Amino acid sequence: MTYLICTIDFGSNSNKYLIAIYKNKTLKILKKDSIVHKIKKNKDIEEYEKKLEILIKNLKTEIETIKKMHKIRKIFSSSVGTEFYRLESTIRDKIIEINQKYLKNIDTNFRVISQEEESKLSSKGIDFFFKEYIAIDLGGASTEITIKTNNIYKKFLYKFGCLSEENNYNFINNFINFHKQNIKNAELILIGGSFIATLLSIKKIKSTKFFYTLQIQEMERFLKLIINKNEEEISAIYPFLKDREESVKKALDFIIHLLNSIGIKKTRISLLTLLEGLAIDLLELNKIELNKITKGRKRE
Repeated sequence: MTYLICTIDFGSNSNKYLIAIYKNKTLKILKKDSIVHKIKKNKDIEEYEKKLEILIKNLKTEIETIKKMHKIRKIFSSSVGTEFYRLESTIRDKIIEINQKYLKNIDTNFRVISQEEESKLSSKGIDFFFKEYIAIDLGGASTEITIKTNNIYKKFLYKFGCLSEENNYNFINNFINFHKQNIKNAELILIGGSFIATLLSIKKIKSTKFFYTLQIQEMERFLKLIINKNEEEISAIYPFLKDREESVKKALDFIIHLLNSIGIKKTRISLLTLLEGLAIDLLELNKIELNKITKGRKRE
């Protein structure tokens, strides 16, 4: 039996979706796409709705195409809102109305998740490949750090993201001190669009892998290359940074400070995100066994 899986992540900086099929106990990722809207920062509701309409239209087309190609027994879908949606405001309520309006076109519900749940979901894909790790998920307005070792399971949750104007990173000291006192060997993995965009700008990657290694020195050199350039210059040279020209500077400045503070020289960048975590969660909720996660092409 074949199932179609669709997950959507509504964030403070961007909206992203994933389409996958499940067959023979394997989750095959077929398509991921996103829009950068920066709704938390620019408050432009009209522009937000225009971008969302296009995203959902493209997603619906993808779903219909895959349904024609595969004998789909059932569709499982889920969409969630993160930090922007946790804080009550008039603009947030309007954006939720817009989200729900377009989600009706693909028969998907919307719910707001806590940072605790976001941390758990973002780590589900990591759990599938690593037994011990530190996962740092940096979004537009929040950061979740999950530590999992043989004897430690701990989370650090912060109201800070790549859209934040905060330049003092002292708030991270509790994690830094904990790491120095308790962690010896654990794979450090970065999750988030800013890190993926940086990876794609620095290296040519193979489509079959989910994790790639970057040296901290590579990040430092890259930040120096873009730090004094304007948005037009950056996007012209590094197309993967389009619409992330400024937010990626903040993301890199923050993570370089953090990694240097704990003495880490290299890290992994994960292409698995909250989207894959939501997909795994849907399978678990429906008691569907999963043995493997792969990448595939929409047209096979």
